[in-house]
Order: sequence, then structure tokens, then C-alpha cells
Amino acid sequence: MTSPVDLCNLALDQIGAAQQQITSINPPAPRGALAAQVAARTYQTQMDALFRSAHWNSARFQTGAQGSANPPSLTLLKAAWGTPENPSGLLPQPPTGWQYEYALPPDCLKVRFVFPAPLPQNYGSVPIMTNVGATTPPIIQPGWKFTPAIDTDANGNQVKVILTNACQAQAVYTARVPNPDMWDPMLQNAAISTLAAWFVNPLNRNAELLKERIQVAVGLIMQARVSDGDEGVMSMDHLPDWMRVRGAGGWAGFGTDMGVDGQFYAGWDAIGMPDGISY
Repeated sequence: MTSPVDLCNLALDQIGAAQQQITSINPPAPRGALAAQVAARTYQTQMDALFRSAHWNSARFQTGAQGSANPPSLTLLKAAWGTPENPSGLLPQPPTGWQYEYALPPDCLKVRFVFPAPLPQNYGSVPIMTNVGATTPPIIQPGWKFTPAIDTDANGNQVKVILTNACQAQAVYTARVPNPDMWDPMLQNAAISTLAAWFVNPLNRNAELLKERIQVAVGLIMQARVSDGDEGVMSMDHLPDWMRVRGAGGWAGFGTDMGVDGQFYAGWDAIGMPDGISY
């Protein structure tokens, strides 16, 4: 079973610090060990940045999945005056220009796209065989315009939200997945190489080694940006979300980009490396 500590120790191996193996990052152990302290300070921040840097398949989560512990749609916080949820305008309203404000899921690191809750639609009453009716799959129109934002709740506390015009909105997003056993091998390798790059300066201070580790990490991330949609079998009578995202381009500057079909999809983020360059 792979753990965050295992990833950190593999990263230490990559920078020639195998003798500094650690046993815990929360709290750092061995007690007083520099490698453990560096790992504790570095791990979660850099893993969150890595998860946002590509649309990793093993970090893709969708609200509304049957059997999920999550609610079927995003949690509605505010609705504009005149919407079915706030017809009189007496309830809290989202910022001007948006119809709905939803709570950002607590495990969400990057919203990929937002869409209204799908509704089933019947073809009709003519059966295709005895005692069997024909129905279409649920209708889904992904890619509604959205933006992540900060707002305040009823107690004045700042909260992370999603602003959109989609009613009963659902979302596809990159989730924080704490268990590395759930990650695909490319993501695990990228995590190890990214940690190794960030461990070099505080533990090994070697310019050539730093350059090498950054090159390996960036190469894995670049490959993931190309190949994340290659896994799986999909019907091609519609444009899948991974292909729509590719049409949207690379890094999203203002929350969303316009995809190839006029819909809105968030691109991945650039990832900063310890050489001061974002890739």
C-alpha cells in the first residue's frame, strides 16, 4: 500500500538522499530530521499544484453520481431575483450578472466544467420489442459559463463558491485524492519527481540535479496533458469532455475558456517549479 511517506522517500532516493528516509510527515518524523520537516512543509502544497496542472483521469470527480455520499447537485447558496428558487427576490442573491451561487465542494481543487442537472427524455410510446420501451439517456449540456469566486456566508465568513447560470448545477472537477493507491502510475511518477525537485535545494543544493529533476517532472506533466483522454472507450457521436478541454487550450486565465463548440471549460494551470519558472 503506497502512502504519502512512500512518495517522499522515493523522491529522496531520486536526489541521492536515501539515507534520510522518513517515517511520517504529520507530524514530521524522525523527530528533528530535516528531510521530514521539508517533506511536511512541501507535500500538500505541491501535490495540490500538481493535481491542478493537468486533467488527471484518476482525479476526475463528478457530482450527482448514483450511490455517492455527495448531494446530487452542487449546494445552492444564493439565487437571483426572478429565478424559481427566489421568485420574489427576498432571499440572498449572487453577485450581479450571475443567476446562481453554489458552494465549492470541499475536496475540489479545480472545476473543469459545470452543467445543469440532466433530465431523462422519452423517445415515445412505440416499443422496439415486446414489453420494452425506448428511452434516451439523460440529456446533458456541459460547458455552462462559470467562475470560482469568494463570497461571505450569513455569518460574514469567507467561503469558496462557484458562480454560474446553470440551474441545479452539477460539476466535473479535479478532486483532492489523499490515497496514492487511487492514482494512476503517471500521476505517482509525476508526484515523486515534483517532490524530488522541491527537495533538492533544502537537502542537496545541486544545480545540475535540480535541473534534471525539474526536467523529468515537467516531462511527465506535459505527457499527461496530451494523454489524459486516451484512456477509455467513448461513443464518438458527441464531443467528449476531454476533447472539448483540449479545444479550449492550455491554462485558463479567467476561470474558463471557450471550447471548440462554443461551450466553456477550464484549462489546466501552469505549475511553478523551484527554478522560478512556470510550465
